Amino acid sequence: MDYRESPGISAGSRLEGGVDDQAEPRRFRRFDFVRPQRQLDVPRVVLAVGLIGMAAVLAVYLVTMAVRSAVSWLHLQSQYQIQFADIALAEPPPAWFRGGRETFLRKVRENADEPEILPLLDLERGRIDRAFRLSPFVEDVIRVEYPPHQIIVHLVYKQPIATLPFPRSPALILDRNAHVLPREDIDLDKLDPLIEVIAQGLLPSAAKPGLPFRPPGSSPESDRCESCIRQATSLAAYFREPPRARAASSPALRITKVIATECIAAASSTLDHRGFFVANADRALILWGQPPGEEPPGAAKADDKWAILEKWATGPVHEPLPDRDFWSFTPTYLDHIRTAPASGHASTPANPGR
Repeated sequence: MDYRESPGISAGSRLEGGVDDQAEPRRFRRFDFVRPQRQLDVPRVVLAVGLIGMAAVLAVYLVTMAVRSAVSWLHLQSQYQIQFADIALAEPPPAWFRGGRETFLRKVRENADEPEILPLLDLERGRIDRAFRLSPFVEDVIRVEYPPHQIIVHLVYKQPIATLPFPRSPALILDRNAHVLPREDIDLDKLDPLIEVIAQGLLPSAAKPGLPFRPPGSSPESDRCESCIRQATSLAAYFREPPRARAASSPALRITKVIATECIAAASSTLDHRGFFVANADRALILWGQPPGEEPPGAAKADDKWAILEKWATGPVHEPLPDRDFWSFTPTYLDHIRTAPASGHASTPANPGR
């Protein structure tokens, strides 16, 4: 058997195409910021700073997105949401409001176009306040409180004070500022009889609930009538305040009508421009004058007139006056005013002439 030695590979052949076992492993070149001559490599420094800045911006963006996602997730958790129907009312709706608290909150939400679920952590400032102020039954929002997982609203409600009847249209229900209140939400059986505001010849208008009544059209006469109705409801509200409402058990002190003479054409009545007339449950017609707070200088104030009226009501029984005759205030008593010539004794404070 022959043994042959494998042919050797020369060093030259290894260098030409073979593998050089003695060759050193390849190394990457260093990213030097300083050239061999110790000069700063500005382009490389700028590139490095740019890369670091981009990495920092990317990191901040990712952290921000993560925080927003976490906050959004937190806002969607049930413990940080509240049903609009679960808002607490520090003052419940009045007994005359049909449907109570649940219906009131639903109508507030629908009127303000609010969703059924509110995010407690994402409520804009004043949003709840605005929603309740848009309700036609809310006179004022005292404050809104945000205890943990809750909303508490303190309200002042508008109160029905008067009705404004029309010949061929349903009567409107007004508050003390002549704001129109939705009739369908008011249970009149749970209210004392409302005072009628009489304005002959006044035409109905499509007044939006919650806003002041205004006659149709735009003219100085409409402005005058709007102001007159507001003053009439202000006077009606004075008679329904507790001190005078308690005295309403006496028919002579129970005011049933306020006649808005400023809305009556001068040609149709001799009572114009003298102020307001009121009528009591005994159908006595009394010239009251201007509403409280708007009396001309030197005229008797509302409380002084009421004191005179109380004294008059507790005195001798007064028979009904002839048609269109009325009572008028003097500084100390009520005087019988005749609107047509009449024979007989002159009128006196205690015994009006006939």
